[in-house]
Order: sequence, then structure tokens, then C-alpha cells
Amino acid sequence: MILWILNSESGVKLLYKSFLKTDADEDIVSGFLTAFHHFSMTEFHQSLESIEMGGLRWSYVLEQEYNLLFVAADNKRVKTEILMGRLNVIKNAFIKEFEQVWKKKGKNWEGNLNVFTPFLKTIEDYYKQWEQAENLTDVADFFDILGVFQQILIILRNVLENKMYTKSKTIILNYIEETYESLKNRDEFKNQPELRNISFSKESWYNFSDIDLIKCDKELIIKYLKSILIEIVSALKNVKGKNQCLKYFNEEGIYAYIVSNMKLLKDLNLDRFFLEHFLLI
Repeated sequence: MILWILNSESGVKLLYKSFLKTDADEDIVSGFLTAFHHFSMTEFHQSLESIEMGGLRWSYVLEQEYNLLFVAADNKRVKTEILMGRLNVIKNAFIKEFEQVWKKKGKNWEGNLNVFTPFLKTIEDYYKQWEQAENLTDVADFFDILGVFQQILIILRNVLENKMYTKSKTIILNYIEETYESLKNRDEFKNQPELRNISFSKESWYNFSDIDLIKCDKELIIKYLKSILIEIVSALKNVKGKNQCLKYFNEEGIYAYIVSNMKLLKDLNLDRFFLEHFLLI
């Protein structure tokens, strides 16, 4: 997150704080933001609230009564409503703390700007709270993702147990075992300690144990699990054919599971992956 608190009339920067690595000159950007605000007010008769620019998501809050413009920028993965909410929290805290300063200065922000510097600590405290909450949300999402993959793998095992004769089952399990060993030796996956917590055997199937939800590489784990599912579906399709697989998936409840959990899958960005691979598109 990058934050500016500006005098909306003069463009003077009252405060600036960046939690992101950036080479941008804060004073040049401050002037640009003020000019951009004035342009939107002139052309559209209102301040723009949000825009995507330079690979970042930007949010603006204009407080006309105090001639203040609050601007925040963050990665696009941060939703607009979250960024706007955080910006409003900072706006309210700033006005609460410095309203008397504004009045004493004759309803302007000119003069010694160092008076605002202690508020940087307040911004940092808020940011730490938001980071902690964000980490908890990420962990909760990752826990849900692991749960989805575990459930799908259980259903796929049921397909093998309930729909396959011994010969087909043996061929498929041998293929899955070979691809499991092959996956572990891919350059992107080998020497990755966290992947050791995802094990496979013909007898006990896939097992997730002791995955550290906080320290592990979430994206790597998800990519690995997707690769496992792709190989399992490929093995089933190669041995039993596409139409038979569609029948088995339906009878064992894969489609019912996907439909009943579609909102969750969309929230976790897994809906398209599962639909494409289990519809055998």
C-alpha cells in the first residue's frame, strides 16, 4: 500500500507513506495526483474514486470540508472496496487528530508540516493490523483449497473402487504411481520440502499431512495438486474413455459436488479449472 495525504487545493503533500517498493518520486507523483483530481473535477464534476493505472489499483477520497485529498495505491489483488475502506479509516483518524490544527491555522494546512509526522505511526499500526487480518484470510482460503482437493481426491478414489474391474484399476494405479514419482522430479517441484507432506501409495491413496499453512508456498502447493488431478483424470480417460469417465464422475457425485460448491470454487478461483478438467473439455 502507498498513501498520500494532500492539500486538495494547493497539492501540498502533508504526508506520504509507502509499504511497497517503488522508484517513483513521491513529490512528482503528489503533483500528478492533484492535477489528475482537478481534471476529474473540471471534466466530470466529481472526484474519481478508483482507477487502475501503472499496474496498481488507486483509490481517492476527497474531504471537501477540510480541503484534503486522500489517495491510496496497492496491488490489483486488493479489492477496490477493501482499499477504499482502509483509506476511509485513515481519513477519519487523520481528521479526528488534526481538526483542531486545521482550525488554529485559519482553516488551512499551510506552515510547519512536521506537525503531521507522528501520524505516520498511526498509519503503520493500522497497516500491521490489516496485514495480520489478511494473513489470516489467506490461511483460511488455503485451508478451504486443501479441503476441496481432498474431497475431489476422495471421490476419484471412489470411482476407482466402485467402478473399475481389477485389471483397469491396476493399470490406472500403476500409471498414477509413475506420474506421482515423475511429478516429484520436475524442476519446479523437486527439492521443495513442503511437497513431501503430500504422499501417495496404491494402498492408502493420496494423503496430506502436516502442511504448514503459514510457511508453505501456497501457489506451489496448488500447482502441484492441480498437476496431480490432471494426471489422474488423464489416466482414467486413457483407460476407460471420455464418455465412460463422464458417466463415472456423475454417478460418484463429482458434478454434484462442483455445483453445490460453485460459489466457494469461484471465490477460490478454482471453478474454471475443475469444470474444464472434469467435463473433459
